[in-house]
Amino acid sequence: MYVYGSKNRLFINTTLGCRSRCSYCYLPSLDYELGASNLMIKNSDYVIGMVEARTDFIKGKKGTIISLGCYSECWDEPVRESTLALIKYFLRKGNPVQFATKRYVACEDIEQVSKLISWRGQLSIFISSTTLTKWNSIERGTDSPEIRFGSFDLTKKTGVPVYLYIKPIIKSVTISDLNKYVDIVKNKDVSGVIVGSKFIMNNDNNSKLAPISNGKLKYNEKSLEEEYMYVTLSQEVQTFTESVQAIDYWRNHA
Repeated sequence: MYVYGSKNRLFINTTLGCRSRCSYCYLPSLDYELGASNLMIKNSDYVIGMVEARTDFIKGKKGTIISLGCYSECWDEPVRESTLALIKYFLRKGNPVQFATKRYVACEDIEQVSKLISWRGQLSIFISSTTLTKWNSIERGTDSPEIRFGSFDLTKKTGVPVYLYIKPIIKSVTISDLNKYVDIVKNKDVSGVIVGSKFIMNNDNNSKLAPISNGKLKYNEKSLEEEYMYVTLSQEVQTFTESVQAIDYWRNHA
């Protein structure tokens, strides 16, 4: 789905599928391709038209949260220009805009849109990482953590909050890098951290559903490792369990 969600939050994609091949990705369970060699890309005007045709889209700071990606890597080179066009459009509407990525986000790209930001935190960026030591086998086809973490320089240069997005927590893998993540938080301009649960297939009716997938995915049960990482990182920097909590923080404090 190119546009999915409700008046509270819309997930917007200009393509469906991803050129990367992260081993934990939920896209194959939704019949979207990983390692895609030929992405079908919709232009930004097409997707904007889909949003504007909805009766539940609300403009403004307290309106609909715009989440770019979820069924794609929105900062991949083939779709980056359309993603920038979407950011510009919805910033002009006053809406909060967010995206998560495993790509490096260059300062010159964000400088294109920063002048359109009307309140601090209106645009927020989430640099995704599930593993540091095993990224090359688990997050195949992505930028290395060292490269993508260069994006944390954006906060000082542009004023845009940039978060470390540790999601999902992979059992016995992510926690092995906890000390390294703490060092990153201490030594880089990290605005905050999200420690999030994995999405898995929903086979019952008694679980918390994922905000995407029309009921096909649910949150995995929170593990002790996940709770420990949350507590540890909370001692260093503002830490959340969901990215929308960071957006709500800025909506209430900016």
